[in-house]
Amino acid sequence: MKALLLLMLALPAHAQMYKWTDANGRVHYSDRPQDGVAAKPLQVENAPAAASPSDDNWREREKISRQNRVRQAQAERRLAAAEQSEKARQQPFNPSMNRSDKPLTDDELCTRDRQQIEFAEKTKNLTVLPLGPRSEAQRQEIIRERKTNHALACAEGRRR
Repeated sequence: MKALLLLMLALPAHAQMYKWTDANGRVHYSDRPQDGVAAKPLQVENAPAAASPSDDNWREREKISRQNRVRQAQAERRLAAAEQSEKARQQPFNPSMNRSDKPLTDDELCTRDRQQIEFAEKTKNLTVLPLGPRSEAQRQEIIRERKTNHALACAEGRRR
């Protein structure tokens, strides 16, 4: 029974096509020959199956490509930020490079003084404008002055 059903399903797949011309000269195509007319059997080639949507889905490929470009750009930005952060971390903080016109509070003044002392201690070629570069002895004297001023201005009970 199953074999008969399979044979019947396969019949339309092997259908024969015929070409014939009527009395008015019009060409017709049919799956059976016309009675009383010379019909020519045609050799019909099977058409290739349509491409599945996943095989040639350019929209999906474009979306994936766009996502990859975005990820690549984000990775490059993160890498550049990390390199810049590492470079900044290696250089001592220079409070003079981060100036503002707003008045500082007492705590901010003490913090700035402490940062200037740390910067002067870490920087071997200290330049104090307008006099220019200083010798090591002059640098040590500037550090001592800053520490003394900081101790006077930011001592417990004074500022803070």
